[in-house]
Amino acid sequence: PMVLNFADTDTLGWPVRGAVLIGYSMDTTTYFPTLEQYKCSPGIVVQSEVSEPVYAPASARVAEVGNNEELGNYVVLDLGNEYTATCGQLKEISAVPGEYLEAGQILGYVAEPTKYYSVEGVNVFFELKHQEKTLDPLDQME
Repeated sequence: PMVLNFADTDTLGWPVRGAVLIGYSMDTTTYFPTLEQYKCSPGIVVQSEVSEPVYAPASARVAEVGNNEELGNYVVLDLGNEYTATCGQLKEISAVPGEYLEAGQILGYVAEPTKYYSVEGVNVFFELKHQEKTLDPLDQME
């Protein structure tokens, strides 16, 4: 198996290329147009197009593939050293739990947004955590 050794000095690739529609914000609230409310944002929301490929932001082991009402289909990636990255709003996920992915490998495709993001439009939700604490992924992105 691949040695996963992510550190705070490492950079992440973008899961998709696009404008950041909603930034990371856990210290202050940010406005969510669809929900018409202010709330904390544990990740970033990156504009995209339906069926665009979504790439692994770093070498990782697929920890979980799941679905919830807000994120739709999502993939949780174990980057090593208690770092995880979550990509949401996906479809046709090819990544399977336990699989190792190289940085830049396709893990799925962009889905239609869930009802939580209908106003923002098509996007990928991207969250970075270290020891279960959310971090601003933009601080690590190349």
